[in-house]
Order: sequence, then structure tokens, then C-alpha cells
Amino acid sequence: MECIILSVNDTYMDAQEVMHMTDYSKITALYSRLSVGDEDRDGGESNSIQNQKTFLENYARGQHLTNIRHYIDDDESGRFFDRSAYSRMMDDVENGKIGVCIMKDLTRWGRDYLQVGNAMEIFRRNNVRFIAVNNGIDSEKPDTLEFAPFINIMSEWYAKDISKKVKTGIKTKGMSGKPIVTEAPYGYVKDPDNKDFWVIDEEAAEVVRLIFRLFLDGKNRNQIAVYLTQEQIPSPTFYMKDRGRGTCKNKTLNEDNRCKWNKATLTNILTRQEYCGDVVNFKTTKHFRDKHNHYVDRSQWHITENVHEPIISRSDFETVQRILENAPVRRPNGDGEIHPLSGLLFCKDCGAKMHIRIDYRNGGKRHVAFCSEYHKGKAKNPKCNSPHIIDADLLMQTIAEVLKKIEDYSISNWAEFEALVKKNLAMQQTDKTKKQQKRIPQITTRLEQIDKVLNKLYEDNALGTIPQDRYEQMSQKYSEEYYTLKAELATLQEQLSAYENAGGRAQKFLKLTERHAAFTELTPAILNEFISRIEVHERDQKRARYAIQHISIYFNYIGKFENEVTQLAEPTEQEIRQMREEIEEAKKEKSRAYHRQYSREYRARNLEKQREYDRMKAREYRARRKAQAAAAQPAQ
Repeated sequence: MECIILSVNDTYMDAQEVMHMTDYSKITALYSRLSVGDEDRDGGESNSIQNQKTFLENYARGQHLTNIRHYIDDDESGRFFDRSAYSRMMDDVENGKIGVCIMKDLTRWGRDYLQVGNAMEIFRRNNVRFIAVNNGIDSEKPDTLEFAPFINIMSEWYAKDISKKVKTGIKTKGMSGKPIVTEAPYGYVKDPDNKDFWVIDEEAAEVVRLIFRLFLDGKNRNQIAVYLTQEQIPSPTFYMKDRGRGTCKNKTLNEDNRCKWNKATLTNILTRQEYCGDVVNFKTTKHFRDKHNHYVDRSQWHITENVHEPIISRSDFETVQRILENAPVRRPNGDGEIHPLSGLLFCKDCGAKMHIRIDYRNGGKRHVAFCSEYHKGKAKNPKCNSPHIIDADLLMQTIAEVLKKIEDYSISNWAEFEALVKKNLAMQQTDKTKKQQKRIPQITTRLEQIDKVLNKLYEDNALGTIPQDRYEQMSQKYSEEYYTLKAELATLQEQLSAYENAGGRAQKFLKLTERHAAFTELTPAILNEFISRIEVHERDQKRARYAIQHISIYFNYIGKFENEVTQLAEPTEQEIRQMREEIEEAKKEKSRAYHRQYSREYRARNLEKQREYDRMKAREYRARRKAQAAAAQPAQ
């Protein structure tokens, strides 16, 4: 504290020698500021811009100062110094246009003592007289500057205190399940009778339902954006501005973009849990010196379910999240469409996702899936040594057959189905799962240790035994570890509860089978509701056109479910041998037929040449016979 006071005092002890040179023919700057914060409005009308202007004008005239110019920042926080009028005033100071600067008090200047101290130094270098009327500070009277550092520091402490009180109030409100956001999201409006409750805005809600419906039908976000733009549906920004809501309600927008939708806007809508009827608080955080919000990990969110009326059913929302998670980058194939299995196929050997492309060979069109790691430039040490190629269209038929069998079996044999699910889940409780069970107490212990360390760091910082930068560095490090472990703990607990609640999971799966009992086409929505992942095994014979290839299907809620009823019939060894013999014979016959056809076509194309060749051979033959006959006759 002493070094701060001394530096500022030493700076202004030289003011006696400099300030007498103040040029009063220059501009007399009167700076006024009204903050967006309530703390600057508690005084009511006395803190208004108009009253500040009148107060400063009267003071300037009383001091016989002329050439008055106002610099006004309305609705600007004192925590930040990139204010428009303030920046313009400091530019005029640097350019030598200002001789005197007057403010009502130092809090109008700002609430960061380092920034204020830097600005006072700029004033000193440019021979600008500074006056803070209510604080009794005048740079021409150096003895009045002694308390300036204290006032600046107290202003910053005040800003911190206000920030803490505001955050406490917001946290209390948010933890109670009330929304803490300023505006209701697109699709909702605040209830006129209760500002802490949202009601559906039907016009916007219908657009939200349309977006979810199109996405579940297999459209990607770019395709949906094009469709909404073509239908001339206003974007959320313009829709809310027209109704005096949103962050852009007081801004001028380009009307050319009124109906222009983009992928980012659609992603925001598709991932908003509020559309399920939930209130989600504390998605972001910010420091009292920081203007911008920063997103935090999902584990730090506070979610209160079923608060308001939902626009989207929870099952549809969860399905959309699975699609987005399975395929975060859903690129279209050659025909501009996204295959329904995109994002669900995984290589059994390396675990990488499989890509799907279109194969036009042999005069046809088919969708082929292959391991993404195998085709990464054929590196020296590839993660996978095989493409694991599989016909995606044929796989769709296989999955549809499996789902039909499971649906029929689960509906007609509910008790047996539930028992099988429990048995399968118990079998899936592998050594890895048992290790996870041991991991939970380890995480819990470490979380307790980190909590103690953070408390100790806070105490040391408060007592001044640890530097601020070191405190922030250590605090950030342990906080990141804390939230990472919290997320891991939540995941492990969720996985273990899956095995403990087998009956409930079977019931959820049964509800799916009942809802889609009569499906005729496998859409991306149905696939992602039923299936979490499909693992593709290597063929029994590599590079063979016809081969045996196994797949492992993992279902949502019940995991890998297999029994004698639902399993697809596999060929016996004798059947496989016979099939391969037939395939080989068919390949040979195809090759023979090809060569016969080629020979016929070749002879037809070269018929005249062949005839000329035959005539030449005939002449050669006759000449040879004539010569032989002549040689056989006796000499006369």
C-alpha cells in the first residue's frame, strides 16, 4: 500500500512546478458518466447526466474557466475504460487540445485504481489541470492529491463489494430454480404477472418445433438454414427486436439479414435444454473487471427440471443431443445427403469412427463405410491396418431386421425380456466396471483434498501471505482439476446406476419399442433413439468380394442385447464352404464368358483384317505347295 501512495504522491509533488503552466485558452473538459450499475443510480436525480452537466458548468464558470466542452458517457460502467467519450477526451489530452478537466468526483472517472493512476500521469505529462470537485482534489494544489490514491483504491474495493453482493443475490435466485437471464429465450416470453416465469410464444415456438422436426427427419443444420431462409422466416434476432426484446433491441440491424439463418443459430436452438421445460442457470461467469461472459463446464450448471411448459418433448431433445454428439461434424456425401448411420459406426479394432461414401463401380450406386484411421495417408504406424469395409445399405436392412425381432419379442414376452436385460447388463459388468467402482472413493477423497487446499489458498491470499498472481494461478489449476474430477465422478455414477437399475432401463427401452412398433423406414431419429453405437468387425477374408463380417450393436438403455431369438441366423461351416465354392465357380465362369465375348467382339472389329490375313496365308500356302511340287519333278 505504501509504495502505491508514494508513487502517486511523488508524481504529483512535481505538480507545483508544472501546473502553473496550464494553458487556460484550451478546452475546459467537463466529464460526466452515468453507470449501468444500480450503485450509481441510488442517489436518484442528483446522479443524472443532466444534473452532472449543470453542476460542472456552474463550477467551471465560478472558476472563470471558458471554452467549455462536455464529454458524456451514458450507461457506461466505471469498471472499464474503453468508453467512447472518455477515449475521445484522452485523445484530445494527448493531442494538446485540453487545458483543464473537471469531474464531479473520482468515481465518475473509474473504479480501477491502476487505470486512474495511469490517466493522472498522462494529465501531468500534458500539463492538464485536473479537478474532482466533491473530493476536494485540484492538481494545482498538490496537498489535495495526498488522498487521491486512497479514494481510487476504495472505489475499486467498492466495485468488488458490489460485484460480490450482486453475484450473491443472483446465485440465491438461480439456486431456487428461477431464471437469472435478462431475456427469455426465443420461443418463450416472460409471464406478465410473474417475471420469473416463462410462457410459450406460440409463433416462435412453432419455428422451434419445425427446426427439431426437420433435424430428426435427417436434415443437417445447413440444409435447415437454407429452408428457413427460403421460407422467409425471420431470424431470432430480428423477431425479438421487432417485439422490443433481445440484446439488439436498441441497435440498427441490416434488413438484408432479416431472414438469414445460419448453422450457429440452429446449433444454439437445438442444444437449449430450456425447450424441455427446464431452467438452466450459471452457464457463464465473468470477473468484475471483465465485460465478457465466459462459458463454464456443464458440471457447474444448475438445472431445475419441469419449471415451465415444454416446447419439445424430453425424448426428442435427448435424441437430438445423441445425433449431435455422435456426429459433431456431419458432412454430406457425394449426393449432398447424410446417411442415417453417420456417426453410429465404429471400427472394432481401433475404435475410430467410420466414414460413409458413395461407390459407383460396377454400374451401380451403393453406400460404403470404412475405417477413418485406415485412410489417413497410410502412415508408417497406422492405428488400423484394415479398412473394415461394409455395405451401409445392406447394414441398414440388417439393423431393421434385428430391431423388428427385438420389438416383437419384447412386446410378446415382457417378463422374459426384462429378465434377459438384467442378465445381459450383469454380464457386461466387466473388470473395467469393477475398476470404476474402486475409482469412485479415490475421486471423492481427492475432491475433499482439493477443497481443503482451495480454502487454505483463499485464507493465505486474504492474509497477504501469498501474492495475488500466484494465488490466481494455483486457484485456477486446482479448480480445473476439481471440475474435471466432478465430471468423471458423475459419469462413473451414471454408468454404475445403469447396472443397478436394469428393470427401469428395460422399461424405457420397451416404451421405445411401443412408440416405434410400426416403423417402415429407419430414420436418423429412430436409429439414434434405439442405438448408441455399432462396432464393425474385420472380414474373415480381406479384399474378398464376398465374405463373412460380424457387427456388434449396442442399444440405448440395455447395452449389447443378444439371445437365440433376436440373433441373426449364421451359416454353418459346410454352408460357408459350399457358398465359397459356388462363388469361386461363378467367378471362373464369369471370367470365361468375358474372354469369349471379348474374342467375338475383337473378331467382329477386325473382320476385314482377318480376311486379308487369311488370303495371305492361303497364297503362302499355295506358293509353298507349288514349290514342293516343282521340286519333286525329275530333271529333264
